[in-house]
This record gives sequence, structure tokens and C-alpha cells, in this order.
Amino acid sequence: MRPPARSRSVLIVLSIVAAIVATAPIAGARRISDAECITYEGIADAPKGKIPRDDLVTLRRDPLKRWIARHPSQAAAAARGAVVTIPVAFHVLRKDTSVAGGNAPMTWIEAQVDVLNESFSGATGGVDTGFRFELESVDRTTKASWFKFFYAQGGTPRFFRGSHKEIQIKRSLHEGGRDTLNVYTGALGKFLLGWAYYPSSFVGEGALPRFFDGVVIDYRTMPGSDYGPYDEGDTLTHEVGHWLELLHTFQNGCESPGDLIADTPYEASPAFGCPEGRDTCAAPGEDPITNFMDYSDDACMFEFTEDQAERAAVAWAAYRA
Repeated sequence: MRPPARSRSVLIVLSIVAAIVATAPIAGARRISDAECITYEGIADAPKGKIPRDDLVTLRRDPLKRWIARHPSQAAAAARGAVVTIPVAFHVLRKDTSVAGGNAPMTWIEAQVDVLNESFSGATGGVDTGFRFELESVDRTTKASWFKFFYAQGGTPRFFRGSHKEIQIKRSLHEGGRDTLNVYTGALGKFLLGWAYYPSSFVGEGALPRFFDGVVIDYRTMPGSDYGPYDEGDTLTHEVGHWLELLHTFQNGCESPGDLIADTPYEASPAFGCPEGRDTCAAPGEDPITNFMDYSDDACMFEFTEDQAERAAVAWAAYRA
């Protein structure tokens, strides 16, 4: 198992700072921008009947560590935690006014916000991350061409993060500043359930335009639908984890530094279903299949860890506060 998390947040931050200083780039070297650190590598293969949560993302360097090195006092204060309430703007994309056409009822949306609050407050069994969510607005756009986020070319639907369609949708509908969670619901086929952008994608040289910031989910993943085993609302919880700079639990497989979190055991690949006792790495500790940042079924995942809560809190101070 990975070394246990230090008991005090300040010590965690200072240890990260020390590691960064020890590996600092030589003077005059070109600095790698935050946006350049992030690579999107397609969609994971899933067993029959299962759907990946999102696309696979690789971090060549952790931009949050660089921010901590420059702002150790702010990072230490953020890691100690204070409750943060995040305004949520829902953008419902629909091809018509029927539920089957994407017109998610308000009951689904309200239940989805409840799931976010339960998940991030620790009410489902994990730790309290200190984040709360408040529904601020809901808009509905009837436009069949926007409803489906997939293009069909050559008869085979293909996923395009950053497509012209995504640009049109988000440029038109995005609300608020960097502290507002924009959620876009539409149809994603059976190839993935959603996606999000890390907050570090929007700072530094080569940063993405702010209107990209937000989360996309399949509308059927919200509570109230009939899309089992993915209809309990945990897709949005997972994507908001990314929106707060949390990585997949299987990031880097069995190799260090894994998902940059000390209290989640290494995991070779995403978990599908609810494979209790799964252990894919030689290091001690069974795979964290109940963690929101894995790919398990909704009924199987219920927790964030202490170190994930601290990373999210520091990322909020760095990129969204």
C-alpha cells in the first residue's frame, strides 16, 4: 500500500513543496504550460454491457504541485478546509420536449444536485470534502443537432472532445465565472457517460478558452431515469471530481505516482461492475472500486478519501477561488 497520508495538512503541503524544489527545472529552460501537461487519449475498452465514465487523460506533470510551490501558505490554508458552496448552472439539450428526447424533468435535476451534496459531504460513507452545491439556473435548448454530442462518420460514431459542436454549445450557453459549475446534459450514445476538463486546463500559456469549462453527462445518468447500472447520479459526481482536479484511481496503473493520492491503493485498470476483492497491483491494498473516481457501477461507488478532499480543496484555491 502507498505510504499513509500525513496527519496534518501543512506537512503534506510542505513535503510536496520540498519535492518540487528538489526537481525544479534549470534556469532558462522553457516552462511547460498547464495546458500542455494534459493529454486526452481516447476511451477505455469496457466489458459487454458496461460503459466507460469518460475518456482517458494523462498528466505529464502535475500543475497543482507547481502552484503549491509558489503559494505554500495559501495551499496550507486551503488544505485545512472550509466549506465552499458552488453555484450550479444546468444546460438541458433536447431534440424535443419529451423525456426520451432529452427533456430531463426538474425532479431529476434536483435529485442530481442532492446526489452531489450527499457524495461530497460524506453522507454516503466517504469523508466530507467540504464542498456543497446549490442549483442556480436551468435552461433548455431544443436543437436536435446539439442533443447528440457524437458525430457519425462512416457509420461509426466517434467521440470528439473539443469538437465544433461542443464549441458551439458551450460558447452559447456557458454561464458565470470559474467558480460556477456548468453542467450540460445530452445523449452520448453507449460509448461513454460524460467528460470534464481539469481546472488547470484554463490557466497559463496555451490555456483553453473559459467557455469550455464544465461537465458533460448523458441525461440518462441522472436519478429518476432508467439507465441502470448508471442512473443513480454518480457520473456527475465522478466528473465534478475531475472538475476539482482529481484523477482516476487507475491513473498510471501500478506505477508511481499513481493518481497522486496517498490513501488510494494502486490500480492497474478501471473497474467495471462491482468486483469485490479485485487486486490488480502487487503493492498492498485492494483496488479502490468504491471510490467515485473509478469506473464501477453507481451502486458500488460511495466515497472520496481524505487526500482527495485535500487535493480538491487546494485545487479550488489555485484555480477557482
